[in-house]
Amino acid sequence: LRDVSSTELYEAGLTVMMRLVFLLCAEERGLLLDDERYEAYYSISVLREQLATEADRYGEEILERRYDAWARLLALFRAIYAGIEHPELRLPALGGSAFDPDKYPFLEGRAKGTSWRLANPPALPIDNRTVLLLLNSLQILEQAGGALRLSYRSRDVESIGHIYEGLLEYT
Repeated sequence: LRDVSSTELYEAGLTVMMRLVFLLCAEERGLLLDDERYEAYYSISVLREQLATEADRYGEEILERRYDAWARLLALFRAIYAGIEHPELRLPALGGSAFDPDKYPFLEGRAKGTSWRLANPPALPIDNRTVLLLLNSLQILEQAGGALRLSYRSRDVESIGHIYEGLLEYT
């Protein structure tokens, strides 16, 4: 990360958040896969629930010692970009620059100029607690009467634009 500018970090962070918003919309509308393997190993809604359950059961501190959730998100981003061709799980490639793993290689722990298809470094050490906080920020609305789980199923383009504008306000 030493060679990454603060502008690149900001843009990459915003890109990750928008990837997650897109995926929440797509998952909740049933536009990706209705498959138990996708649910168990890729779904970000299920990932948030799994991390929250683990935090409730063992305490959030345990999440600070585990690092698999970030790698799971990276695998999902790659799957959306390049697709999955497996006899038991098929997801067509969506491509596009938003999910291009080579756009911000440092998110995967890779150096600039390396290809995601050739390089296989360890993922950045982003702990599971950080991923849970990230997912909660998009899926849980904390309010005086208690927490409310947000739904992306019926969000329209204007609403998603409002979420995007809100993300631009954060650093």
